[in-house]
This record gives sequence, structure tokens and C-alpha cells, in this order.
Amino acid sequence: MTRGPEFIMTAGPVQLSDRVRAALGAQIVPFLGDSFRDLFHGTEEMLKQVFKTAGDIVIMQGEALLALEAVSVCGLDQGDVVVNCENGHYGEGNRYFIEKYGGTAVPVTAPWDSVVQPEQLEEALSAHPEAKIVWIVHCETPSGTVCDLEALARVAKAHECLVFVDAASSVGSRDIRTDEWGIDILVAGSQKVLGAPPGLSAMSVSADAWQHFLGVDSPNRHSYFSVLDWKEKWLEKGAWPYTPAVTEMTALHAAVAEYLEVGLDERYRRYAEVAGMTRAGVRGMGLELWPESDACACEVTTAVRVPDGIDDVELRRRMVERFGVLISGSITGSVLDGRLVRIGHMGVCCSPTYALAALAAMEHSLRTMGWNVAPGSGVASALEAMGW
Repeated sequence: MTRGPEFIMTAGPVQLSDRVRAALGAQIVPFLGDSFRDLFHGTEEMLKQVFKTAGDIVIMQGEALLALEAVSVCGLDQGDVVVNCENGHYGEGNRYFIEKYGGTAVPVTAPWDSVVQPEQLEEALSAHPEAKIVWIVHCETPSGTVCDLEALARVAKAHECLVFVDAASSVGSRDIRTDEWGIDILVAGSQKVLGAPPGLSAMSVSADAWQHFLGVDSPNRHSYFSVLDWKEKWLEKGAWPYTPAVTEMTALHAAVAEYLEVGLDERYRRYAEVAGMTRAGVRGMGLELWPESDACACEVTTAVRVPDGIDDVELRRRMVERFGVLISGSITGSVLDGRLVRIGHMGVCCSPTYALAALAAMEHSLRTMGWNVAPGSGVASALEAMGW
């Protein structure tokens, strides 16, 4: 008999904690009442701690792609030059938004198993002194890579550029110092490390970014994409731009509160530990990781190259049907499709127990598919990496 997923170890959405599930199941809170306003403001204040910013937090009522597109909708005039770091699916895709809304994208590229280096960005900015904005994808979840955000931001600021960052899947998994590093826009998704359902995107906005949004030829207002509507209506006047997603907000409030109770440094430690042991377990089975080195491997998901002769869909099917462990492939239809699988470590799944379950399920499934792997090799290597 087949079984459904019991361990949701995908690259997102993540498995929800009991506390977040309880919040989802509660009666809705009327959005015009004081209790929901307090909850919304309380969530903003907690997110400032996670983002390490004293600036404004805007919670847009749609998944992270809404916020990412909104930045280009609100922040570009015709011909504005944007240096766009591209070493994966989302970095490359961001170029579409830049060009769709009138910008001129200058791509800075690296292979999808690597990341853009600071010296590459320096070269591009030196060649394009007219550039106003640098866009960076911190974590490319489809390929399991993470860049040196601090170093890239430092280069961008040296050239007096605004720094816009897609950190949809990485916020909360490692230290990101928004204000200290001069990040003007930082976008996170609710359904990743924060441990909430999909449907919301949190964005930190610096004073310089607000000035930029106000300074375009036609500032965007009265639109679902308008970041300014949230500033001028909600942040300044306490009026909703439109009906907020009360249930998703209640769940996000519960998730961020639960996240902070553990503590930021302890969360970072757990993510590093679980990602490290999983990488060790993958190598112990004789498999290869997709990132070219651990230095650019992210903590939120472990990307594994699919061995020759193994079908990734069948591998994932066997893992979930036999063991209840659901992992991800890569982006359907992309250049990565069929070439890698991803073990997610976000939310409640950032745990050695979950990682060991995934490694055991993968090992057994590969053996039944004819891959020569010694029994127990993945789990043993993971435990050894932890010093157990």
C-alpha cells in the first residue's frame, strides 16, 4: 500500500508546526478591528528582528514573487540600468521583470553550480557607472547555492548603487544584516524558513529605497503592486490598501514568534548543522552535490546530482510511497529538470532526525533502482559529521 507524505522535505512550501496549523484553523479575525491591527504591527516588529533592520517592513499580500515583481514595477524608469547577478533560475528570471518594466539589465553571470563573485560585480559596475541598482539573489533554491551577500553588497555600495535582494528562501537560515550591509530591499517568502504557509511576502525597505520609489517619473499608486500604497496608507495612516489576508497573517505571526523563541543564533547553528550532516550523508552514499563546493552550498536545501541511469521522478516516488519522505526535483522545464533532486531543511524539517530519515529513504530507494550503495553508508556518514 502506498502512503502520503509524512516528512515534507521539499524546497518549499514547508511542513508546518502544530502551532502554525492551529493558527490556520482558528476563526478569522476581522481586519478592521484593533486585534488584527495589533497582530499585523506585532508581526512587522518581529520581522525587523529577523531582518536585522530598524527600517520599515512591508508585508505584501501575495507570495514572494509579488514583492519581487513589485520592486521593478515601482522602482524603474525607462532605460534605468540595473546590474543583475545571475547564477541560477531566479537571478536569470529577474531579468525579465527588469526589462518588462523599462529597465536595461546588465547581466553578471556564473554557472548554476557556482555563484557570482565580488570581482565580477566590480568589473560590471566599473564598466557601467550609470547603473542605479544592483539586484542579487541570495539563495538559488533550485540549485542549492548561496552567494556572499555581504561582499556583493559592499561592492554595490562602493559604487553608490541601491542594493535589492531576493532572499525569499534564505532569510532566517543564516546571518543577514540588512542595515549594517546597506541592503535597501530584502524580500522573504512566508513559506520557507519562517515556517508559514505560502501567500505572503515580507520586504524591508530603506529610506533611500523609499526616496527612489517616490522619485520615478510616475510613482506607482493604487495598484496591487504598489509598495508606496503600503507606506502612505498603512504605515503612515493606518489604513488598509485592500483587504489583507487575515488567516495567512495569523499563521505568519505564529510562525515568526515560534522562530524567535529559539533565538537567531541558535537557528543559524541548526541550519548549518543539518545542512552539513546532509551533505556528508549524500557524499557517503557515493553521490555528488550540485554546488561546486560547500562554500557556495546553501543551508536550506541540499541539491544532489541524479546519478546516470536513475530517473529522478521514480526516485522521489519511491521515497514518498515507501517511507513518506517527500523531496523536490528541480524547476520543471528548466535546464536543471531531471538533473538534480533537493532535500529541504526548512521549518520543522531543520532537524537531524528529518535529515537522517531522508538519507535512509534515498539510500534504500537508490538500491532498489540498481544503484550500488552500501547499506547504512549515508546515515553513518551523516552521524560521523556530527561527531556522534
